[in-house]
Amino acid sequence: MQDNRRLIDEALESEAVKNTFRLAWEFIRLNQKFTLIAMGLFIVLNLFGGLPLMGTLFMVFAGVFGMMIQIHVGKMFYATHDIDTYVATIEESKIENVIKQHIQVAFGAYMGWIVLLLITLVLVGVIGGATGLIHEGMDQMALVMALATLGLPILLISLLLSYVQPLVHSNIVLANDFSEGFKAVFSIFSLDVWRSAFQKTYFNYVAIFGLVLIGAVFAMVAVSSLLMLIPFVNILGNILMMGCMYVFMVIISIGAMMARRLVEE
Repeated sequence: MQDNRRLIDEALESEAVKNTFRLAWEFIRLNQKFTLIAMGLFIVLNLFGGLPLMGTLFMVFAGVFGMMIQIHVGKMFYATHDIDTYVATIEESKIENVIKQHIQVAFGAYMGWIVLLLITLVLVGVIGGATGLIHEGMDQMALVMALATLGLPILLISLLLSYVQPLVHSNIVLANDFSEGFKAVFSIFSLDVWRSAFQKTYFNYVAIFGLVLIGAVFAMVAVSSLLMLIPFVNILGNILMMGCMYVFMVIISIGAMMARRLVEE
C-alpha cells in the first residue's frame, strides 16, 4: 500500500464489502438531483433501445452513458482523501461535467468491449467449425446442441474472466482519453492483471463481494420478472430493472477500485 492514506484505505480496513455497498449508496443518496437525472437518462435511453431502426443507436448511447457514470464514481472515490471530501464531491457532481470529462474514455472503453465481443464470436465460430460442431446445412436443433456443447468451456472461461474484471474496470476508470480507454479493455490479457488477481487479499474480497452482488442481482431479476408478467404493469418491471442496473453500476465501480487498491504495493 502507498503511504498516503485515503478514504479507500479506511474502507478496506474492516468490513470492506459492507463499506463498498455503503459508500455506493451514499453516492446515490447524497445528490438526489444528480441521481434522478442520471438514472432517468439511463432508463430512457434503454427504453428507446427497443425501438426499430434507431434502437441500436440508443443502446450505444445507454452503454456509453453508463460507462461515464462508472468512470466518474470510480475516479472520484479512488482519489478522495476523507469522507468529508467524498460527501462534498458527490454534492457538487453535475451530469454535464461528467459527460464533458469522461465521454472520450467511456466511448473508447465501449468500443473496446465491442471489438472484444466480435473477436470472441469469431473464435467461437472458428473453433466450432474446426471441431465439426458447427457446419453448413445444420438445422436449428443441431445448432442449439452444438452451442450447448461449446457452452460449458465458454462458461468456465467467462467465469475466469469475470474474476479479473474488477482490475480491468479500474484500468478503464483511470484512463485519460479514447485510446487509453480502448486499450484498458484489453488489459484483461495482461500478465500483471492476472498476477495481481491471484493474491489472497484480492481473492477474499472479490469472492465475497461477487456472491453478495449475485444474490442482489438474482433478487432484482426475480422481482422485475414477476412484474413483467402482470398486464399493464410490465413497463414498471422494465423500469425497476433498469433503475437497479444503475445502482449496480455504481456499486461495481466502487468495488473495482477497492479491489485494485488491495493489490497495489
